[in-house]
Amino acid sequence: MRTHFLQYLIDPATGENLKIESTKEKNGDVLEGFLVSSKNRYPIVRGIPRFAGYQDDNNYANSFGYQWNKWSKIQFDSENVGKPMENYTLKMWDEITNVRSKDLKKSVIVDFGCGSGRLIETARQKNAIAIGFDLSYAVEAAGEIFANDPNVLICQADILKSPIRPNSVDGAFSIGVLHHTKDAKIGFDQMVSCVKPGGWISVSVYSPGGYYDNFIVNIYRRIFKALWPIFGHYPPLIYSYATVYLLRPLLRVPILRTLIRPFLTFFPFMDIPDIHWSVLNTFDSVTPTNQYTFSLYRVFQWFKAAGLKEIEPSNWAGASVTAKK
Repeated sequence: MRTHFLQYLIDPATGENLKIESTKEKNGDVLEGFLVSSKNRYPIVRGIPRFAGYQDDNNYANSFGYQWNKWSKIQFDSENVGKPMENYTLKMWDEITNVRSKDLKKSVIVDFGCGSGRLIETARQKNAIAIGFDLSYAVEAAGEIFANDPNVLICQADILKSPIRPNSVDGAFSIGVLHHTKDAKIGFDQMVSCVKPGGWISVSVYSPGGYYDNFIVNIYRRIFKALWPIFGHYPPLIYSYATVYLLRPLLRVPILRTLIRPFLTFFPFMDIPDIHWSVLNTFDSVTPTNQYTFSLYRVFQWFKAAGLKEIEPSNWAGASVTAKK
Protein backbone atom coordinates (compact mmCIF):
# COMPACT_ATOMS: atom_id res chain seq x y z
CA MET A 1 0.00 0.00 0.00
CA ARG A 2 1.06 3.59 -0.60
CA THR A 3 1.41 5.62 2.58
CA HIS A 4 -0.71 8.50 1.25
CA PHE A 5 -3.79 6.29 1.66
CA LEU A 6 -3.30 6.17 5.43
CA GLN A 7 -5.31 9.40 5.81
CA TYR A 8 -8.46 7.53 4.68
CA LEU A 9 -8.10 4.54 7.03
CA ILE A 10 -9.04 3.86 10.65
CA ASP A 11 -9.05 0.86 12.93
CA PRO A 12 -12.48 -0.64 12.10
CA ALA A 13 -12.79 -2.03 15.62
CA THR A 14 -12.02 1.15 17.58
CA GLY A 15 -12.18 4.04 15.10
CA GLU A 16 -8.63 5.07 16.00
CA ASN A 17 -5.96 6.42 13.69
CA LEU A 18 -3.47 3.90 12.35
CA LYS A 19 0.30 3.92 12.01
CA ILE A 20 2.37 1.92 9.55
CA GLU A 21 5.10 -0.44 10.67
CA SER A 22 6.84 -1.43 7.45
CA THR A 23 9.02 -4.52 7.14
CA LYS A 24 9.35 -4.62 3.35
CA GLU A 25 8.99 -1.85 0.78
CA LYS A 26 9.49 -1.41 -2.93
CA ASN A 27 9.38 1.90 -4.80
CA GLY A 28 7.40 3.59 -2.04
CA ASP A 29 4.94 0.71 -1.75
CA VAL A 30 4.67 -1.05 1.63
CA LEU A 31 4.56 -4.74 0.72
CA GLU A 32 4.79 -6.27 4.19
CA GLY A 33 4.22 -4.88 7.66
CA PHE A 34 1.41 -3.83 9.96
CA LEU A 35 -1.19 -1.13 10.46
CA VAL A 36 -1.22 -0.44 14.17
CA SER A 37 -3.60 1.24 16.61
CA SER A 38 -3.42 1.27 20.41
CA LYS A 39 -5.44 -1.96 20.53
CA ASN A 40 -4.88 -3.84 17.27
CA ARG A 41 -2.29 -4.84 14.69
CA TYR A 42 -3.48 -5.55 11.17
CA PRO A 43 -1.03 -7.29 8.83
CA ILE A 44 -0.10 -5.93 5.42
CA VAL A 45 0.50 -8.92 3.17
CA ARG A 46 1.58 -8.56 -0.49
CA GLY A 47 0.77 -4.85 -0.25
CA ILE A 48 -2.80 -5.44 0.97
CA PRO A 49 -3.92 -4.38 4.47
CA ARG A 50 -5.84 -7.29 6.05
CA PHE A 51 -8.51 -5.99 8.42
CA ALA A 52 -10.75 -9.08 8.22
CA GLY A 53 -11.09 -12.42 6.42
CA TYR A 54 -7.37 -13.18 6.20
CA GLN A 55 -6.53 -16.85 6.92
CA ASP A 56 -10.18 -17.49 7.77
CA ASP A 57 -11.27 -20.85 6.36
CA ASN A 58 -14.84 -20.15 7.48
CA ASN A 59 -15.05 -16.83 5.67
CA TYR A 60 -18.61 -16.73 4.26
CA ALA A 61 -17.28 -14.97 1.15
CA ASN A 62 -14.88 -17.79 0.19
CA SER A 63 -16.79 -18.68 -2.98
CA PHE A 64 -16.14 -15.17 -4.29
CA GLY A 65 -12.46 -15.58 -3.53
CA TYR A 66 -12.35 -18.60 -5.81
CA GLN A 67 -14.56 -16.96 -8.44
CA TRP A 68 -12.64 -13.72 -8.84
CA ASN A 69 -9.24 -15.37 -8.90
CA LYS A 70 -10.35 -17.83 -11.58
CA TRP A 71 -12.13 -15.22 -13.75
CA SER A 72 -10.25 -12.16 -12.57
CA LYS A 73 -10.49 -10.00 -15.71
CA ILE A 74 -13.33 -11.45 -17.79
CA GLN A 75 -15.63 -8.53 -16.93
CA PHE A 76 -13.04 -5.76 -17.27
CA ASP A 77 -13.89 -3.40 -20.13
CA SER A 78 -10.24 -3.47 -21.19
CA GLU A 79 -10.65 -7.22 -21.85
CA ASN A 80 -13.86 -6.86 -23.85
CA VAL A 81 -12.92 -4.49 -26.67
CA GLY A 82 -14.52 -5.80 -29.86
CA LYS A 83 -16.40 -8.51 -27.94
CA PRO A 84 -20.14 -8.93 -27.26
CA MET A 85 -19.93 -7.27 -23.81
CA GLU A 86 -17.88 -4.27 -24.90
CA ASN A 87 -18.26 -1.27 -22.53
CA TYR A 88 -20.79 -3.16 -20.40
CA THR A 89 -19.11 -2.20 -17.11
CA LEU A 90 -18.90 1.47 -18.12
CA LYS A 91 -22.61 1.48 -19.02
CA MET A 92 -23.43 -0.14 -15.68
CA TRP A 93 -21.36 2.48 -13.82
CA ASP A 94 -23.01 5.36 -15.67
CA GLU A 95 -26.55 4.08 -15.15
CA ILE A 96 -26.25 3.07 -11.49
CA THR A 97 -24.05 5.85 -10.11
CA ASN A 98 -25.30 8.59 -12.46
CA VAL A 99 -21.73 9.92 -12.27
CA ARG A 100 -21.19 10.22 -15.99
CA SER A 101 -18.28 12.64 -16.01
CA LYS A 102 -15.32 11.57 -18.14
CA ASP A 103 -12.95 13.17 -15.61
CA LEU A 104 -13.53 12.75 -11.88
CA LYS A 105 -10.49 14.97 -11.23
CA LYS A 106 -8.78 12.96 -8.51
CA SER A 107 -11.98 12.38 -6.53
CA VAL A 108 -11.47 9.66 -3.92
CA ILE A 109 -14.02 6.87 -4.40
CA VAL A 110 -14.55 3.65 -2.44
CA ASP A 111 -15.83 0.37 -3.90
CA PHE A 112 -17.55 -1.60 -1.12
CA GLY A 113 -17.05 -5.18 -2.30
CA CYS A 114 -14.60 -4.70 -5.15
CA GLY A 115 -14.08 -8.31 -6.23
CA SER A 116 -11.17 -8.33 -8.65
CA GLY A 117 -11.75 -4.66 -9.46
CA ARG A 118 -13.60 -4.18 -12.75
CA LEU A 119 -15.36 -1.05 -11.43
CA ILE A 120 -12.10 0.24 -10.02
CA GLU A 121 -10.78 0.08 -13.57
CA THR A 122 -13.72 2.24 -14.66
CA ALA A 123 -13.09 4.73 -11.84
CA ARG A 124 -9.41 4.96 -12.79
CA GLN A 125 -10.27 5.51 -16.45
CA LYS A 126 -12.26 8.51 -15.19
CA ASN A 127 -9.19 9.77 -13.32
CA ALA A 128 -10.50 8.98 -9.82
CA ILE A 129 -8.40 7.77 -6.90
CA ALA A 130 -9.86 4.41 -5.90
CA ILE A 131 -10.04 2.40 -2.70
CA GLY A 132 -11.52 -1.06 -3.00
CA PHE A 133 -12.08 -3.63 -0.32
CA ASP A 134 -13.51 -7.10 -0.16
CA LEU A 135 -13.83 -9.74 2.55
CA SER A 136 -12.81 -12.55 0.21
CA TYR A 137 -9.52 -13.54 -1.38
CA ALA A 138 -10.67 -11.71 -4.48
CA VAL A 139 -8.30 -9.06 -3.13
CA GLU A 140 -5.39 -11.24 -4.27
CA ALA A 141 -6.49 -10.82 -7.88
CA ALA A 142 -7.28 -7.12 -7.45
CA GLY A 143 -3.99 -6.49 -5.67
CA GLU A 144 -2.06 -8.07 -8.53
CA ILE A 145 -4.02 -6.25 -11.23
CA PHE A 146 -3.49 -2.81 -9.66
CA ALA A 147 -0.10 -3.47 -8.06
CA ASN A 148 1.64 -0.80 -10.13
CA ASP A 149 -1.05 1.87 -9.83
CA PRO A 150 -0.20 4.36 -7.03
CA ASN A 151 -3.76 5.70 -7.11
CA VAL A 152 -5.42 2.42 -6.08
CA LEU A 153 -5.57 0.86 -2.62
CA ILE A 154 -6.91 -2.67 -2.17
CA CYS A 155 -7.83 -3.87 1.35
CA GLN A 156 -9.22 -7.09 2.74
CA ALA A 157 -11.98 -5.92 5.05
CA ASP A 158 -15.58 -6.44 6.09
CA ILE A 159 -18.22 -4.16 4.56
CA LEU A 160 -20.08 -4.30 7.88
CA LYS A 161 -17.00 -2.97 9.74
CA SER A 162 -15.53 -0.52 7.28
CA PRO A 163 -11.92 0.67 7.71
CA ILE A 164 -12.69 3.94 5.88
CA ARG A 165 -12.53 7.15 7.93
CA PRO A 166 -15.89 8.92 8.36
CA ASN A 167 -16.52 11.94 6.11
CA SER A 168 -13.26 11.41 4.20
CA VAL A 169 -14.09 10.41 0.60
CA ASP A 170 -15.97 11.93 -2.32
CA GLY A 171 -18.08 8.93 -3.29
CA ALA A 172 -18.89 5.34 -2.38
CA PHE A 173 -20.65 2.60 -4.27
CA SER A 174 -21.61 -1.04 -3.88
CA ILE A 175 -22.86 -2.84 -6.97
CA GLY A 176 -24.07 -6.42 -6.64
CA VAL A 177 -22.60 -6.97 -3.18
CA LEU A 178 -24.69 -5.84 -0.19
CA HIS A 179 -27.24 -8.61 -0.78
CA HIS A 180 -24.48 -11.15 -0.07
CA THR A 181 -23.68 -9.77 3.39
CA LYS A 182 -25.24 -10.75 6.70
CA ASP A 183 -26.90 -7.33 7.12
CA ALA A 184 -27.16 -5.14 4.02
CA LYS A 185 -28.51 -2.12 5.92
CA ILE A 186 -25.46 -2.01 8.19
CA GLY A 187 -23.23 -2.15 5.11
CA PHE A 188 -25.17 0.70 3.55
CA ASP A 189 -24.83 2.82 6.70
CA GLN A 190 -21.07 2.20 6.66
CA MET A 191 -20.97 3.57 3.11
CA VAL A 192 -22.88 6.70 4.04
CA SER A 193 -20.61 7.31 7.03
CA CYS A 194 -17.40 7.47 5.00
CA VAL A 195 -18.63 10.01 2.43
CA LYS A 196 -18.12 13.75 2.83
CA PRO A 197 -21.12 16.11 2.84
CA GLY A 198 -21.84 16.81 -0.82
CA GLY A 199 -20.46 13.45 -1.92
CA TRP A 200 -22.45 10.64 -3.53
CA ILE A 201 -23.56 7.13 -2.61
CA SER A 202 -24.78 4.48 -5.08
CA VAL A 203 -26.17 1.02 -4.39
CA SER A 204 -27.44 -1.80 -6.57
CA VAL A 205 -28.86 -5.02 -5.10
CA TYR A 206 -30.93 -7.95 -6.33
CA SER A 207 -34.67 -7.30 -6.36
CA PRO A 208 -37.45 -9.88 -5.83
CA GLY A 209 -38.78 -11.87 -8.76
CA GLY A 210 -35.63 -12.00 -10.88
CA TYR A 211 -33.28 -14.81 -11.88
CA TYR A 212 -31.30 -14.59 -8.64
CA ASP A 213 -34.54 -14.97 -6.66
CA ASN A 214 -35.54 -18.08 -8.61
CA PHE A 215 -36.61 -20.94 -6.32
CA ILE A 216 -34.55 -23.56 -8.20
CA VAL A 217 -31.48 -21.30 -8.27
CA ASN A 218 -31.70 -21.02 -4.50
CA ILE A 219 -32.11 -24.78 -4.15
CA TYR A 220 -28.89 -25.34 -6.09
CA ARG A 221 -27.17 -22.66 -4.00
CA ARG A 222 -28.08 -24.51 -0.80
CA ILE A 223 -26.95 -27.85 -2.23
CA PHE A 224 -23.59 -26.50 -3.41
CA LYS A 225 -23.11 -24.66 -0.11
CA ALA A 226 -23.56 -27.96 1.75
CA LEU A 227 -21.13 -29.73 -0.61
CA TRP A 228 -18.45 -27.01 -0.57
CA PRO A 229 -16.64 -28.20 2.62
CA ILE A 230 -16.24 -31.65 1.03
CA PHE A 231 -15.85 -31.05 -2.71
CA GLY A 232 -15.06 -27.35 -2.86
CA HIS A 233 -15.79 -25.48 -6.08
CA TYR A 234 -16.09 -28.56 -8.31
CA PRO A 235 -19.87 -29.28 -8.14
CA PRO A 236 -21.00 -25.70 -8.97
CA LEU A 237 -18.22 -25.36 -11.55
CA ILE A 238 -19.32 -28.55 -13.33
CA TYR A 239 -22.95 -27.42 -13.17
CA SER A 240 -22.10 -24.01 -14.64
CA TYR A 241 -20.05 -25.34 -17.55
CA ALA A 242 -22.50 -28.15 -18.27
CA THR A 243 -25.64 -26.02 -18.38
CA VAL A 244 -24.06 -23.19 -20.36
CA TYR A 245 -22.18 -25.28 -22.92
CA LEU A 246 -24.92 -27.89 -23.41
CA LEU A 247 -28.14 -25.88 -23.16
CA ARG A 248 -27.16 -22.38 -24.28
CA PRO A 249 -26.40 -23.38 -27.93
CA LEU A 250 -29.80 -25.09 -28.19
CA LEU A 251 -31.55 -21.81 -27.38
CA ARG A 252 -30.11 -20.37 -30.61
CA VAL A 253 -32.10 -22.92 -32.68
CA PRO A 254 -35.79 -21.86 -32.88
CA ILE A 255 -37.20 -25.39 -33.06
CA LEU A 256 -35.07 -26.66 -30.19
CA ARG A 257 -35.68 -23.55 -28.08
CA THR A 258 -39.33 -24.49 -27.57
CA LEU A 259 -38.46 -28.09 -26.76
CA ILE A 260 -35.84 -27.38 -24.10
CA ARG A 261 -37.58 -24.53 -22.27
CA PRO A 262 -39.24 -26.96 -19.79
CA PHE A 263 -35.77 -28.27 -18.87
CA LEU A 264 -34.60 -24.76 -18.02
CA THR A 265 -37.00 -24.76 -15.08
CA PHE A 266 -34.85 -27.43 -13.47
CA PHE A 267 -31.46 -26.38 -14.90
CA PRO A 268 -31.43 -22.57 -14.87
CA PHE A 269 -28.36 -20.69 -16.07
CA MET A 270 -27.41 -17.17 -17.11
CA ASP A 271 -27.74 -16.67 -20.86
CA ILE A 272 -25.42 -13.76 -21.73
CA PRO A 273 -24.07 -12.83 -25.19
CA ASP A 274 -20.52 -13.81 -24.16
CA ILE A 275 -20.34 -17.50 -23.23
CA HIS A 276 -17.55 -16.92 -20.70
CA TRP A 277 -19.68 -14.35 -18.89
CA SER A 278 -22.51 -16.90 -18.92
CA VAL A 279 -20.40 -19.48 -17.08
CA LEU A 280 -19.09 -16.91 -14.59
CA ASN A 281 -22.51 -15.46 -13.80
CA THR A 282 -24.11 -18.89 -13.49
CA PHE A 283 -21.41 -19.90 -11.01
CA ASP A 284 -21.94 -16.58 -9.22
CA SER A 285 -25.66 -17.29 -8.85
CA VAL A 286 -25.42 -20.76 -7.31
CA THR A 287 -22.48 -20.42 -4.89
CA PRO A 288 -22.87 -17.55 -2.37
CA THR A 289 -23.44 -18.37 1.28
CA ASN A 290 -25.80 -15.40 1.64
CA GLN A 291 -28.10 -14.19 -1.12
CA TYR A 292 -31.05 -11.93 -0.40
CA THR A 293 -33.31 -9.60 -2.39
CA PHE A 294 -34.56 -6.10 -1.61
CA SER A 295 -37.34 -4.10 -3.23
CA LEU A 296 -36.62 -0.72 -4.76
CA TYR A 297 -38.95 0.80 -2.15
CA ARG A 298 -36.94 -0.74 0.70
CA VAL A 299 -33.63 0.51 -0.68
CA PHE A 300 -35.17 3.95 -1.20
CA GLN A 301 -36.13 3.92 2.49
CA TRP A 302 -32.49 3.25 3.45
CA PHE A 303 -31.49 6.40 1.59
CA LYS A 304 -34.35 8.41 3.05
CA ALA A 305 -33.64 7.29 6.63
CA ALA A 306 -29.97 8.29 6.19
CA GLY A 307 -31.06 11.84 5.36
CA LEU A 308 -29.59 11.75 1.86
CA LYS A 309 -30.58 14.24 -0.82
CA GLU A 310 -31.46 14.05 -4.51
CA ILE A 311 -32.38 10.37 -4.23
CA GLU A 312 -32.79 8.88 -7.69
CA PRO A 313 -33.63 5.33 -8.84
CA SER A 314 -31.80 3.83 -11.79
CA ASN A 315 -33.09 2.07 -14.89
CA TRP A 316 -30.50 -0.67 -14.31
CA ALA A 317 -31.69 -4.13 -13.33
CA GLY A 318 -32.41 -4.84 -9.70
CA ALA A 319 -32.94 -2.21 -7.02
CA SER A 320 -30.47 0.54 -7.89
CA VAL A 321 -30.45 3.96 -6.22
CA THR A 322 -28.04 6.89 -6.00
CA ALA A 323 -28.07 10.07 -3.90
CA LYS A 324 -25.96 12.85 -2.40
CA LYS A 325 -25.03 13.35 1.23
